[in-house]
Amino acid sequence: MSDKELVDIEKLVRDNLDINGSLDLENRKLCDAGAIQLSNLEKLSQATNLILGDNEISDKGVAALCNSPFLSQLKTLNLKSNKITAEGAKLISQSTNWSNLDTLVLKFNEIGKEGAIHLAKSEVLSKITTLDLFRNHIGPEGAKAIKSSSNLKKLSRVRLD
Repeated sequence: MSDKELVDIEKLVRDNLDINGSLDLENRKLCDAGAIQLSNLEKLSQATNLILGDNEISDKGVAALCNSPFLSQLKTLNLKSNKITAEGAKLISQSTNWSNLDTLVLKFNEIGKEGAIHLAKSEVLSKITTLDLFRNHIGPEGAKAIKSSSNLKKLSRVRLD
């Protein structure tokens, strides 16, 4: 991305971060480069809800978000309709950034059975109450892993394939 595009991402954050801490950047064509730039913005530390659906973010962008020093206070992370695979689910399942998450939305990605198993084994995600994995091709084995997970005990709303 060029410097002009970086300024535009900063402006997007400034213009879309509301007083309640919700940042909705859905369908902004951020791609991985935008997710990487976003992950470096200190202003993100004010966000409690981050909505990044429909942005063509892959595991590379997810890695940047997982490593951001500004996202550990998030309660909601919505990454629906991106290009996230089992590797991205593994990164999410291991990042301490998400230890305060209440809601994780990954519907319409490609995490598959392996990604579901990574999420089910995650100790980091133990506080989530809502998990949406609709249309991720997790299959019966992935669904069973989520439903029987000893780490996801607080789940009250789950949406699977």
